[in-house]
Amino acid sequence: MKNNRQILNILLLISFLLSMNLQAQDLKKHRWEHRIVIIKTTDVHSKTYQEQRKEFNTALQELAERRLVMYTIEGETFSFINPKNTEQNTSGELTGKLKSILNADTTFEVILLGLDGGIKLQQTQVLTRKELFRIIDSMPMRRNEMRRKKGEK
Repeated sequence: MKNNRQILNILLLISFLLSMNLQAQDLKKHRWEHRIVIIKTTDVHSKTYQEQRKEFNTALQELAERRLVMYTIEGETFSFINPKNTEQNTSGELTGKLKSILNADTTFEVILLGLDGGIKLQQTQVLTRKELFRIIDSMPMRRNEMRRKKGEK
């Protein structure tokens, strides 16, 4: 039952994020442009959250190569990070409805959305760079991107 509630809360979070603007950052506008990683925590000092941030912060070039952008949700605030175009980076306060969803049972979560906006992964433990890149690099659209890039050389 707790698992079903967590899944429902995650789906509500994703669907709400996909339909709202976050300080002029509408997740819908990323569709077909960017893959999205969402890192959510209710405790910015937790070891898990700190490990996750470090894991991705040391791989910004690889994130950019895979057309990834990142939203970090820390309690009542969010940050948007675009490793390829840092001028787009922004942060701000979350709105009321989203705040209530974030008070769910999970204190930490990582969610990967594909270019199509679909959920490709969601988990409550640290996602390593290696695993993230393995998942993305196995996707058909990513394989096409790599073939095109290889052909350009």
